[in-house]
Amino acid sequence: MYKNVSLRKRTVNGKPSWKLLGPDGRPIEAFDAFAHSLRNDAKNTLDSYSRHVAQFLDYLIEAYAVFGQGRALTKMQLADTIEAYSDYLKLGTDATSEIARVIATHLPIGPNSAASLVPKKAAVRRFLKLSEAVRQELAELAKFRPASSVVSDEALLPELGTRRELKPHEIRAMQAHSMLAGVVADGPKFVESVVLDDDDDSSSYDERRAFPYDKAADFIEAAPTYRDKAHYALLAACGGRTHEALQMLIEDIDVVEGTIRLVSPFARPGHPSYRALTSEERATLAWKGRTTQLTLLIEPFASMFFESLQKYLELEHLPHGRHDFLFQFNASTHRGRPYFLSAPSSRLELFHRLCKRVGVTLPPGTGPHSFRHMYGTYALNYFPRANGDFGLPVPMVQQLLGHADTKSTLKYARFDKDLFKLELQHANRVLFRAGTPKKLLELKLDALEAQVTKLKAQMAQEMIAHG
Repeated sequence: MYKNVSLRKRTVNGKPSWKLLGPDGRPIEAFDAFAHSLRNDAKNTLDSYSRHVAQFLDYLIEAYAVFGQGRALTKMQLADTIEAYSDYLKLGTDATSEIARVIATHLPIGPNSAASLVPKKAAVRRFLKLSEAVRQELAELAKFRPASSVVSDEALLPELGTRRELKPHEIRAMQAHSMLAGVVADGPKFVESVVLDDDDDSSSYDERRAFPYDKAADFIEAAPTYRDKAHYALLAACGGRTHEALQMLIEDIDVVEGTIRLVSPFARPGHPSYRALTSEERATLAWKGRTTQLTLLIEPFASMFFESLQKYLELEHLPHGRHDFLFQFNASTHRGRPYFLSAPSSRLELFHRLCKRVGVTLPPGTGPHSFRHMYGTYALNYFPRANGDFGLPVPMVQQLLGHADTKSTLKYARFDKDLFKLELQHANRVLFRAGTPKKLLELKLDALEAQVTKLKAQMAQEMIAHG
């Protein structure tokens, strides 16, 4: 798979990890530090990011062999090579960058879709940021022990760890999507600089990745066990990640209030349920960085979850007292063990079998995560609100999905194109009267009158509510 490096599995302090051997067969220390930084990430993230960074280091070593010809690359050569990596991944020998084209002739790159580039570049960005943080620490230590090592005083890539000034269109977008950005004096001004970033990453989103809302109930009903019905209904109702749902404890559910929490296992490390696991099993506990325990369950899936939950606890769940994980193995050989320990491939096989049964076709590689896309799109476009509008604001959807960044939210929660068309058609009907366009002042007056009407309606509702 790689030309210059070899990626090997290993275990560190009872947790699965990876090591990368260089051309000389010795471990690459920079990769070891990166793998260590991923120790609390989900196993899928650990595996995929390790592979992506291994591919990147394979590329750098090839560049050293091709351009360095036995000597280390200059700082400028190395920076140019890193910046050419995105072009190399995307276009190979057809790349715009000469560096990317030359390396692609020596180290051919397979086809990469726009969607596959996003996690690859995210992994490399994380590796480069970690490398810069280490360089800064060593540079600080070198001030006290100057003879111990030679450390550059300058960052390899100037944008690492720096902030750049926002462009006007970025400011407008942030103010439109964030209440906080809208009230900050003079608006937002700076954002963290990003390397290997492309403006066209948003185009990689495949809207078919969202599970069809009108087929979700049929899918849940088709599940073979009450455990599976409850699991899929929970994913559809709350938009949680699969590992967040599978690691849920019974204490995270409030049946009376009809609510659930999604809690990181690292927020309660001494919990008896985790102590009941072996060290290898504890190592598979994962959390991708959800920023809130808050969930908002949507219907009809919320009702389907609690109905299936009741049947599951009555007929399938084994109350053995060893742990408090909600979802368990049903099979006799493993009955009672936490279901999050099951093989992802077996869960994915069941998912695809049920999709086929209810007539749902999803893009290759799509799994239960499609319910998260469905939830985000529903919340952004169709969620009925108390004021008569539909669709929650982006910052609220961001909270519900547990994202730290609005940009991540908009990769899941996409605005419905049909709704855009309807809005445009309506606007055009308002704009033209008998083929004659309205004047700008007339449009402003219409907009202000509509706002006044809306405010009067809200005041009337408040007066009724307060008697």
